[in-house]
Amino acid sequence: MTTPKPKPYLDAISPYVGGKSKGASAAPVIKLSSNENPFGCSPHALAAYNATASTLFRYPEDGCASLRDAIHAHTGFATDQLICGAGSDDIIRMIIHAYAGVGDEVLFPEHAFLMYRIYTQQSGATPVTAPEKNLTTDVDALLVAVTPNTRIVFVANPNNPTGSYIASSEIHRLRKGLRDDIILVLDGAYSEYMDAADYSDGAELIATT
Repeated sequence: MTTPKPKPYLDAISPYVGGKSKGASAAPVIKLSSNENPFGCSPHALAAYNATASTLFRYPEDGCASLRDAIHAHTGFATDQLICGAGSDDIIRMIIHAYAGVGDEVLFPEHAFLMYRIYTQQSGATPVTAPEKNLTTDVDALLVAVTPNTRIVFVANPNNPTGSYIASSEIHRLRKGLRDDIILVLDGAYSEYMDAADYSDGAELIATT
């Protein structure tokens, strides 16, 4: 009698290890690796939560229609261009599972967010890393690492965990150097740390990629 077996490539996945939540002393810890707000929850968010607390037992709205409508009103992007998820990890997973599988490659810098690799392996695709310069994304190295099997390129800017970032002109140069059938995903989870003037050119790419 045989038993069900998981897909063989899943055995190669190492679990994600998050940043430490406690330090050696009793001093408060600001956990930047999880992009937590060091100032705590916004009073506006708390007010919104309290205003709906009595209806939280209801099943959540399918497709986040109200949220997408609000984002559309704020940004002007059509609602069918917007995808909402349970954090950026969920969006990363959706992109990889939708566009990469066995025989495909997903490319990212060598010191990139670990979930790029883990979700790539879960989909059966091959993770490929490009070397960095001084712990910083190297656009030329990424372009050299592209092969006919490359389907997605991930760049976190600023990067997690190194904290380094590249100028928006480099992001544009990367996009121009990639084939049209390659998806460039710009992970802007830490965009608040960048200079607004420098990042403004890249904002459109993030929204439209």
